[in-house]
Amino acid sequence: MPHSTDARLAVGVDLGGTKIDARLLDASGDVLAHARSATPAAGGQAVVAEIAALVATVTEDRDPAELAGVGIGAAGIIEPATGDVLDATDAIADWKGVHLAAGVAELTGLYVRAINDVHAHALGESVLAGLPRSASLLLIAVGTGVGGALIRDGDLVAGAHGAAGHFGHIASPHAIGLPCSCGGRGHAEASGSGPAILESYRRLGGSASDAIDVSARAAEGDERARAAIDLSATTVGSIVGGLVNGLDPDLVVVSGSVARIPGWWQKFEAAARQETLPLLTSVALRPSAGDSAACIGAANLVLEKENAP
Repeated sequence: MPHSTDARLAVGVDLGGTKIDARLLDASGDVLAHARSATPAAGGQAVVAEIAALVATVTEDRDPAELAGVGIGAAGIIEPATGDVLDATDAIADWKGVHLAAGVAELTGLYVRAINDVHAHALGESVLAGLPRSASLLLIAVGTGVGGALIRDGDLVAGAHGAAGHFGHIASPHAIGLPCSCGGRGHAEASGSGPAILESYRRLGGSASDAIDVSARAAEGDERARAAIDLSATTVGSIVGGLVNGLDPDLVVVSGSVARIPGWWQKFEAAARQETLPLLTSVALRPSAGDSAACIGAANLVLEKENAP
């Protein structure tokens, strides 16, 4: 549907393998409404329908003329120009090939853009950090998977195929032989992600339901649980140290549920600093500024369109 040039509100959607987070935001990034649901297990079209339902929830009291549209940060390799899912792991069933932006636009009647979820997160973190446009930010997200993005000169470095930032699929000496979600072996995600923490704990002889359970056992003094968490932190830290050496960013932001596990950050930072060149030890490593960053970055995709000259 057409939008007024006065539209200053947008819905930002953060879509991952386990949850969908939708927020109505204004141009300053303030959250005016918020809704969340579990990511449907029934496949891609069910996910598209759920996103549309959440958009309806957070905009139910709004005049459509106020809305610039919907921005979506979604798991998988997303074609920025079309919002189609070019490729994906099995974190979301039947996700590859889904016409995400077009599907949500058809159901909502709103202008919709979609990019990779971690790319959206990085855009949001750059806004929240208040960095000058000339600065660069490296984001690493550690949760169901391990991903990331680079913001340089205010713009997202998406890569020739929109796939830049799959840092979890860099080979790691800490994951040799371990199966990865992409079908390969030995990638950092195989020992660094949340599911990897659980699998590491199980390989050590422990029994738990998920990474949160492993974290609780570590807090109780279970050395096997602590070792599984430390392996994740060391894996991600070594990858980040190498990326800092190769990219020389102004700031590194680390987000995701794994990064909030007690004791994880200290081990991560030690491993990253160990790999970093002496010249680059001043590069700041910081936790995420907040759980709204991905939605802010996604919403800005359409707010920038509306505010463009």
